[in-house]
Amino acid sequence: MRFPVLDGWRGLCALFVALFHFNAAGHFYLVPFVRGSYLFVDFFFALSGFVITHAYIHRLNSTADGRRFLVRRLGRVWPLHAATLIAFIPLEIVKALAVSGETAAFTARFAPSSILSNLFLVHSLGIEDGLTWNIPSWSISAEFLAYVSFAALCLLARRRWLVTVSAVALSAAGAFVVMGWSDQYIDTSFDFGYFRCLYGFFTGHVAYRLFQAARDAGLPRLPMRLPIAGLLEGLSLAAVVVFVATARGNALSYASPLLFGLIVWVFAFEGGVFSRLLAMRPLQWLGARSYSVYMVHALVIALYEKAAVAMQRLSGQPMFVEQATDGAEDRLISFGSTWMTDLLALAYLGTVVAVASLTYRFVEIPGQSSFNALLLKRRKSAVRPAAMEVT
Repeated sequence: MRFPVLDGWRGLCALFVALFHFNAAGHFYLVPFVRGSYLFVDFFFALSGFVITHAYIHRLNSTADGRRFLVRRLGRVWPLHAATLIAFIPLEIVKALAVSGETAAFTARFAPSSILSNLFLVHSLGIEDGLTWNIPSWSISAEFLAYVSFAALCLLARRRWLVTVSAVALSAAGAFVVMGWSDQYIDTSFDFGYFRCLYGFFTGHVAYRLFQAARDAGLPRLPMRLPIAGLLEGLSLAAVVVFVATARGNALSYASPLLFGLIVWVFAFEGGVFSRLLAMRPLQWLGARSYSVYMVHALVIALYEKAAVAMQRLSGQPMFVEQATDGAEDRLISFGSTWMTDLLALAYLGTVVAVASLTYRFVEIPGQSSFNALLLKRRKSAVRPAAMEVT
């Protein structure tokens, strides 16, 4: 059983995160909903906890099962993560060779010393002093560590009720650490990102348990027959819009995993008119490529910024403006006209989707297949001696 509607959600959220990170002095940049779209990272965490629980809760019964699970999950996230990390290196080489006003190459965020922590997916544990290389990848580190935690939980707490109680405890522990030590509310990444993910991931786990309980009670078909399903979905969408627009940079953001856990639960039933829209083919296509959208957009931003620097040097016209936003000074790309800059933002999103479609085809799918083939090869090697003994 798949959840196509949740895939549609994933694609839209990835686009809004990409738009949030694009610093351009157009109308989009100042829209409160866009400024708060970093909160959709918590949607990804809650959704991941939901679907991973659905797929694996009954399949993790031994150490070998846990090992296969982690290899599969590594094959899902690591190849594209490694590819985008490596893709930043030539850009730093170009920066080192170019004579410009940019910061020195291979320093600060791009320090070579942080490559290892990125490759080993531990850069969400406070090992680094800030965000490094491909900025969104801290969440991939946090999520893979959450996979490890999930596998350990399933193997150690054998009984279903104990798994659920432990999941609630882990979610609460993640929330406790973030609320107690993060100085930017829920917006913690390289320092307490793992704990933020624990909070969201195991909230998603609990949401799946509640969904399963409703399904076992005979409710799955009920939302399909009642107009209230559309109303419930509409209210949920309105809640997301209002929350994302108002919760950025304040204590309300701590509720982000809880709200998104509820949203995932509501739309998992796929019973209303909004679910039918999210299940349409274009959003399904985008949802399939959402991981690539999420992972390549910082690289595309770097390319756009370098193009703006080159245009500024060639034309002698300023292509950047300084603007204070949420108490911080940001350098924004500007084409003079706000509407032209809006077109640039749309072109950027189009470029992100185009690049994502390529990385999905040539990095994601082959990478995942390679890890799955490795598992299959190991399984055949283990079965062959046993078969020979029997004969």
